[in-house]
Amino acid sequence: MTHPRTLQELLLSLRAYGSTLAIIATGRDDASTLSFAELFDASQQFAKAIASRDLEGAHTIGLMAPNSLAWIEAFFGIVAAGAIAMPIDVQTSDEDLQRMLAIGECRLVLAGAGQIDRLRNVSLSCQAVDLDAILAMPQPEPPDAVPGILLPPTDPHDVAVLAFTSGTTGTPKAVPLSHANLMSNVEALVVEGIIGPHDRALVPLPFHHAYPLTVGILTVLASGATIVLPAGLSGPQLVEAIREGHATALLGVPRLYDALLANIRAEVARQSRPVQRLFPLALATSSLIHRHSGIPAGRWAFGSLHTRIGPTLRLMVSGGAALSAEVETTLIGLGWRVLTGYGLTETSPILAFNRPGRSRIGASGQALPGVRLRIATPDAEGAGEIEASGRSVFTGYRHDDAATRNAFTADGWFRTDDLGRLDAGGYLFILARARETIVLPSGKKIDSESIEKAYAADPLIREIAVLPRAAGLAALIVPNDEAVRKAGALRIRGLVHDALNMRARTLPPHLRLTGFAVTRLALPRTQLGKLRRHLLPALYESAHAARGAAQEAVLSEADTALLAQPLAAAVWHWIHTRYPDQAIALDTSPQLDLGVDSLGWLDLTLTLEHEFGIALTEQQSARIVTLRDLLREVVTAAPSQAEPPGLLASQNIWLTPYGPGVRAARFAGEAFLRGIMGIFFRLHVDGRQNLPPSPFLVCPNHVSYLDAFALAAALPHRKLQSTYWAGWTGLLAASRLRRLFSRAAQVIPIDPDRAAAAGIALGSAVLSRGRTLVWFPEGGLSPDGSLQPFQPGIGLVLEQHPVPVVPAYISGTAAALPPGKRLPRLRQIAVRFGAPLDPKAAAPDATGRAHQQAIAEAIRAAVAALSPTKASSHGHES
Repeated sequence: MTHPRTLQELLLSLRAYGSTLAIIATGRDDASTLSFAELFDASQQFAKAIASRDLEGAHTIGLMAPNSLAWIEAFFGIVAAGAIAMPIDVQTSDEDLQRMLAIGECRLVLAGAGQIDRLRNVSLSCQAVDLDAILAMPQPEPPDAVPGILLPPTDPHDVAVLAFTSGTTGTPKAVPLSHANLMSNVEALVVEGIIGPHDRALVPLPFHHAYPLTVGILTVLASGATIVLPAGLSGPQLVEAIREGHATALLGVPRLYDALLANIRAEVARQSRPVQRLFPLALATSSLIHRHSGIPAGRWAFGSLHTRIGPTLRLMVSGGAALSAEVETTLIGLGWRVLTGYGLTETSPILAFNRPGRSRIGASGQALPGVRLRIATPDAEGAGEIEASGRSVFTGYRHDDAATRNAFTADGWFRTDDLGRLDAGGYLFILARARETIVLPSGKKIDSESIEKAYAADPLIREIAVLPRAAGLAALIVPNDEAVRKAGALRIRGLVHDALNMRARTLPPHLRLTGFAVTRLALPRTQLGKLRRHLLPALYESAHAARGAAQEAVLSEADTALLAQPLAAAVWHWIHTRYPDQAIALDTSPQLDLGVDSLGWLDLTLTLEHEFGIALTEQQSARIVTLRDLLREVVTAAPSQAEPPGLLASQNIWLTPYGPGVRAARFAGEAFLRGIMGIFFRLHVDGRQNLPPSPFLVCPNHVSYLDAFALAAALPHRKLQSTYWAGWTGLLAASRLRRLFSRAAQVIPIDPDRAAAAGIALGSAVLSRGRTLVWFPEGGLSPDGSLQPFQPGIGLVLEQHPVPVVPAYISGTAAALPPGKRLPRLRQIAVRFGAPLDPKAAAPDATGRAHQQAIAEAIRAAVAALSPTKASSHGHES
């Protein structure tokens, strides 16, 4: 059988499938379908309509519209007319659109109705015609047309498609792809038999990109298979398309499969406890069976899942970016076949792929027939830049000689700029995509995608983009509102900060973030989900400096009804007057957009109580992520009480004296602790003479979980007996055993996110009863050992109870038990107590938040002065 050499020959060959369905468009009242014969006829009609336009000489025809049946008909109409097809992303900016039309010397654009006026404003020399209306226009028969078929002869080396790179790192470049380039890809994939005439492939990706165009349209149709088009890109619409179109294959990108697995895991989390525990066991078992036998056991083990998503779906194809080995393994364990590959727009696009039955998880597969791959200047581990040559590789960028010279080696191989290695079996492993590689000031190259995946594993982070800054790596983060609500919404930046610190402990130092900014706006991406990284620096600076701007939106019926309630309307007016210089909308975040932290929230809720008689509970406050949430809670809030409530019964238990049994256990535990610290860590203590009579407050630095134990061993016995410790609720309440230990050790729970006011009240109660309180004012472990800013909550406690403050500096614990380590190492630990401070002396003329912040800063300065690198020599006692 002679394989088609051009897209025109491919189009002619499709007629052989006759009445077989070529395309199914789902999600409509009456499902739209198109047979292969009807597709061929429609292409001829489009070709005649194009030929009837007054276009001089060789021409490029733009195609700018959302995915549809008409898009595919028009594409093949351009092919049939012997013109060059130039697919254009509907999200392209006006500046880039004008440049594309000029580079392509485009004289006609077939466009969606919503793009017509825009195109006419951008270019006066290019005709813009409604894609859906062109066939209704008068179409005189061209004088030189072959009756029934309009196929001007083309050469395989003629340009068939003028594609554009995605523009993730800057201005998109024009990539001419010849008929031979594209057909070499199509032919190689068809020969592999990945899909056949009985398959139906769901293609939700935008057709303007080379990956869905070559693989999702040309290859699927050349195989005699059917294209299934979804009505939209939401999860329900894709599932509907799979089920309604009886799809057997899905063409996707990693972000789509990430979202699919996130949905599956969320569904499992809603099931009973036995089901939740059984799921990972069943997944591991089915994965093991598949690895050793090739049997897709997951199709039976997770039969209900396949029934819900689509019982016919068997194959998932991923491209456009690297699919993580974890996601690939999970999808296979769930019972689907997964095929991955690697390529670029410049290579039509596939260079390598995993063949059915010979796929290797973690690899991008072997070279496509007709393609050669090599690694330039490989290092000792075989890693280097990937270079390619072959029939699918383009010959150079249009009107960009400099970029073309940089893209090819002296012997004509295309430089992908991506880093990888080839194993003995010819399998390609991508180590880093050049477009995702960041070069640090030290010259070290890092893969931003791998770092983003490490941090994005935290449920608090919905999206994250890493970018280089002068001091190192920074990140722009979109928080997950639902996870924030569950964790406590009062301190979003603090929650994100803590999440980043926890993840950083699993990474080497040079991969840890040195800064971050939080935004509620979606990160800029291409339609294939790739980050448009050249836009990130400006967005980061905007989010970092201005905390993002609120965007007004059309009010929904529910929002209108909410604002119509008198109390909500009054509070809404008050918010505008309280923040006159801010852009206020219902989606505005008090924490992120207005800068309201935990203590600021106390101020705000107290004002609400005073002005409107509204008492928001801690639980209500913790649910508030947007101003819409605030108004909803306001209208359901209870009236405020005349007097502020005292400690809750659940809090009083932490201050209740314990019995003789616990006292005996405390005495034995104290002796054991002092022995361990003295013998194994050679505890060294300075400044015990600075400890005043109770009550007083100790403020130490915090670099390790050993800090509290070292400080306890450093305190004299009598002082330790009356000392209470402020600890994080999430750690103390994790189990009944921990709660019992915390109670015996006199640790009081502080939750800065859900119950900042209650925590501060509990700390104040300790001091008011004449006890000593240890408070770690950094709010958590320091990620790098340096002294972090002190939270102003300590200022509020001392404003209410101005007891003496003893600064303390603990050194050696970070080396003895670094964050993330379970077993300590034998290193000397030292504790230095400074002279007590009078909190009243810190900014005596300041009031409110300014005074609280001044107290916190004064204490921090005193603690910093005790650092071994700054403090002068002191006498000591052991």
